[in-house]
Amino acid sequence: MASRLRLIALNNSAGFFTDVLATGPTRQVELFEDEAGGATQGLQVKSLLDNFATVNTFTFGSEPLTIPNILRYPAGGRLLGMNAQGVAGNFNFRAADKLVSARSNGAAGTSLRVTEYD
Repeated sequence: MASRLRLIALNNSAGFFTDVLATGPTRQVELFEDEAGGATQGLQVKSLLDNFATVNTFTFGSEPLTIPNILRYPAGGRLLGMNAQGVAGNFNFRAADKLVSARSNGAAGTSLRVTEYD
């Protein structure tokens, strides 16, 4: 199972949500608030599981938020998202799929560690 790791800067709780887009074929997403900067503030997250309708608040920092594909059996399951394909502006361009939208739960911004699994 291949994985792709990214570190994404997030706005504070009064700012806009930051969209996290797929960078390849993704079957599972794991999210952590990055603890390298000191104390954690928590996260506010919208996910594709309910079409980004609900803001879920998580105040812990050391536990991963995992969006699994429950249909993984057999053969890895269906895809949650794909990366952008084609050239922007062309008739066959396909934008990357949004996996989550997130922002900090505190007055200061934070960083989100995102791992995508094939």
